[in-house]
Amino acid sequence: MHSRIRERVLGATLLLVVALFALADTASAADLNFSPVSGTHAVDEEFDVKIVVDPGDQQVNAADGTISFDKNILSVAKVSKDGSSFSLWTAEPKFSNSAGTVEFSGGTPSAFSKQGTVITITFKGKIKGSAKVSVSKGSVLAADGKGTDVFATGGEGTYEITDAAPVEEVPDDGGGAVGPVPLAPTINSSTHPKEENWYATSTAVFTWNVLPEDVDVRTLLSENENDTPKTDLKKIATSTKLTNIKDGVWYFYAQLKNDSGWGAIGKRKIQVDTAPPKPFEVALIDGSPPRLSFKTDDDLSGMDRYEILLGTSIVSTVQASAMPDGTTPVPPQDGGDATLTVRAYDKAGNKAETTKQFTLPKVDRPLANGETAPAPSAFWTTERILLILFALIIGALGAWMFYSRNINQSERMRLLHRISEIGDKNDRVFSAMREQFEQMVNDLDERPQLTSAEREFLEETKEVLDIAEEQVNSGVYELKRMIRGQG
Repeated sequence: MHSRIRERVLGATLLLVVALFALADTASAADLNFSPVSGTHAVDEEFDVKIVVDPGDQQVNAADGTISFDKNILSVAKVSKDGSSFSLWTAEPKFSNSAGTVEFSGGTPSAFSKQGTVITITFKGKIKGSAKVSVSKGSVLAADGKGTDVFATGGEGTYEITDAAPVEEVPDDGGGAVGPVPLAPTINSSTHPKEENWYATSTAVFTWNVLPEDVDVRTLLSENENDTPKTDLKKIATSTKLTNIKDGVWYFYAQLKNDSGWGAIGKRKIQVDTAPPKPFEVALIDGSPPRLSFKTDDDLSGMDRYEILLGTSIVSTVQASAMPDGTTPVPPQDGGDATLTVRAYDKAGNKAETTKQFTLPKVDRPLANGETAPAPSAFWTTERILLILFALIIGALGAWMFYSRNINQSERMRLLHRISEIGDKNDRVFSAMREQFEQMVNDLDERPQLTSAEREFLEETKEVLDIAEEQVNSGVYELKRMIRGQG
């Protein structure tokens, strides 16, 4: 009985600790996304979509996933590992056009914390329509020695498939056959991989693919959502790098030319924000609970989050959307004079910060889900009760063995008197233990969120206490009986 209760109590405690560590490890999550997330392509045109792992603020070294696509509108021509951040593959990437899936599983010996390409999928439009592509299943493993899965959500892409591009014919001068003009190139950006995200860099790199028959390319970076490329690159380039881009929303255009003429235009949106949020002040508001007041704005990308630091340690991270009134509770800490810093981040990652000296009130750490309130006394734990029981029984048996040999009547009477005293002390000890336990039960019963598991723990602790008292009393009685039998 003792071992069963002890194992169940220790097992429940271990599971609770593991669960709390798991919650802490997933505080900051990673994503699997598509690049680009959208595009317009003609029927029978092949176009590339990269699967990109975004570690968030984690260090990661492995990922796996299943990509689902609309098999009625799209098919997969190939899956490539070229340019992948992964060098080890537990399973080679594979695809099934009948099931509409692409699967991958790989990793790298060196952890990384920046976005990296996992695989590149080459799709082909089958019929006209709007095709959804999504991460239906995935995992991203942190390089923390435990392989913690920090995957949060999978991205989604939408690709419009249009009728085949019209053939632009030019007069035949008798020099040869006339063919179709190039299709719109698919444009990617390693510096700005997500079209709807903001980035704090004024340098952008754009890439696209060309065919052997393409002879020229022209490009344009414009603030207009609909424009025509004007800059002839003078050679059949597949990339370009632009610097000193002003803050704002921009569109990059590329257009290819072959012997039949200029083709359709490809477009890629980028969003640039290099300016930090506006300056702000921090104030302490007395109350229950005490709160910190601070708020600022960002003209372009908007506010993302705030970090609260005590000294040099981050003690809290608050999403801007969670502070509609511009206040947040003072983080848990021991109180007293403190150097408090608030860092404000916009959605591009730019930051502004304010530091002030405060005398903070003490704030206790709130209970996490499933966490029990601390007992009034840390002394009377289940483990300690079992140890006391063991020590009392062993001590009593040792005393009996020592005095059981050649003791006279007076010694037996003295020993019986001593054992009676031990019994009295035993009654007082268990009375105190029971009083402490009842107080702990009363305190915990006042918690409305007390779970069935917590109530079971209380019942098992009470059972341990009853067994301990019964066994020790029984041991004292047996000692008295055996010593009387010596006469």
